[in-house]
Amino acid sequence: MKLSEAWLREWVSPKKDTSELVHLLTMAGLEVDGVELAAPLFSGVVVGEIIDVNPHPDAEKLRVCVVSDGEQRSQVVCGAANAAKGLRVPFAKVGAVLPGDMIIKQAKLRGVESEGMLCGASELGLEDLVDGLLELPCDTPLGEDFRQFLALDDNIIEVDLTPNRGDCLSVQGVAREVGVLTATDVVAPTIAAVPAVISDKLSIELSYPDYCPIYAGRIIRNVSPQAETPLWMREKLRRADLRCIDPIVDVTNYVMMELGQPLHAFDLD
Repeated sequence: MKLSEAWLREWVSPKKDTSELVHLLTMAGLEVDGVELAAPLFSGVVVGEIIDVNPHPDAEKLRVCVVSDGEQRSQVVCGAANAAKGLRVPFAKVGAVLPGDMIIKQAKLRGVESEGMLCGASELGLEDLVDGLLELPCDTPLGEDFRQFLALDDNIIEVDLTPNRGDCLSVQGVAREVGVLTATDVVAPTIAAVPAVISDKLSIELSYPDYCPIYAGRIIRNVSPQAETPLWMREKLRRADLRCIDPIVDVTNYVMMELGQPLHAFDLD
């Protein structure tokens, strides 16, 4: 099982660094097979906004974008099909170093000056769900360091669990173990209750209440087929080695990974 160290520390955060935490888990019987970075090292990438897009005068598939980082504007030649005015994307400024030690320099592409590079997910070592630029939420803070925005200075811990430790098949389960081992309080993230907005109900009968004392559910209607899983959730699932599919599947996987409790979605129609 793979889990994000940052996700684990949302539940319990003992005063131990990564190596000490890994050693502690291994000595407790939760053998750690490996630790890897959540994303390759890169620098100089900030959140930018495309404020203007025009066709390249000498290349049909290229576009000339004006990009703002909140302080200054830069002209960037881009070949991504989804480059559009108002879009916020990772912007590698001149001098940025991308994975593979690729240094971004001021260049001239087909006769047009380009001051930086607009990035897709794969160019930053992330899961590439869109063929083109990585589209960020419209409220993403302009100019913020992209590594800081996605908390990419994180580690992925791979734990090799034995069959008798099913209690640790979740972030919550490992957090409880760490809490006991380090005498540190385990504090579940605060989640505000969401009141029901429709009165529809479904009758549920527990055939074996001794084995399943509680089975809760809620009917949700009018789910938009255009809805997208939030980037922060996609990132947590990626670090847990779970592939994003669609919002409903992703939410069920997220709950299962965090709490170790299965969440089922049924189409009542």
